[in-house]
Amino acid sequence: MFASLFKRAEASVDSALGELGNRVLIAIPFIVAIGFAAASFSSFANRTYGPEIGNLIVAAAFVLLGFVVAVIVKRKRSTASPSMEEEAVPEEPLHTGPSFLEDDKVMSIVSAAAPIVLPAMLRTATKNWPLILAAAAGLYVFSRSDNAGSAAQSSPPQV
Repeated sequence: MFASLFKRAEASVDSALGELGNRVLIAIPFIVAIGFAAASFSSFANRTYGPEIGNLIVAAAFVLLGFVVAVIVKRKRSTASPSMEEEAVPEEPLHTGPSFLEDDKVMSIVSAAAPIVLPAMLRTATKNWPLILAAAAGLYVFSRSDNAGSAAQSSPPQV
């Protein structure tokens, strides 16, 4: 029962992580350019209006930029929501056998341990978020390389 849900969730997480990685790679040069533009604008405003007024002008420009980004993100989410609901067509579940999470004993252990383990995991994760992020990225890369390696091995040799 849960196996098909986990497979769909894994596929959507894989695609979301891939898309997020691509967006981050694209955004890095733009973020650096915005940093240099902000430094230049700050120097110009400080030289023209003095340090106090110049810093206030730069702060106001960033507040305005934040509002513009917030409006764009809100509009993007509001237009994306109806299309996502339309695409949520139930697919034929894949029958790969029972999942270990369908066992009542396992589910009772997981549901009993969750209130104790989850807060401790969240505290640890928030303290060590760079390490968690690096581990997740490493697992993602290794899972991709294993899939690519098995696909390459299963294909017949080209002559």
